[in-house]
Amino acid sequence: MKNKIVSADAAVALVRDGDTVAFSGFVGIGTPEALIAALQRRFVRTAQPRDLSLVFAAAPGAATTAA
Repeated sequence: MKNKIVSADAAVALVRDGDTVAFSGFVGIGTPEALIAALQRRFVRTAQPRDLSLVFAAAPGAATTAA
């Protein structure tokens, strides 16, 4: 890879069936939402990549408080 900075779509194009993908960030802060969305778009469009293992340091998404 010539450039180290690529678009989210270019990054997820490198993900293959059966890969393990790790996302960093903590709850809603620093979670790479654009990357996750690009992965979803690719799967919806092509049904690939399949059989992924996803690793998160903490649950992605907005933080909520239970009353």
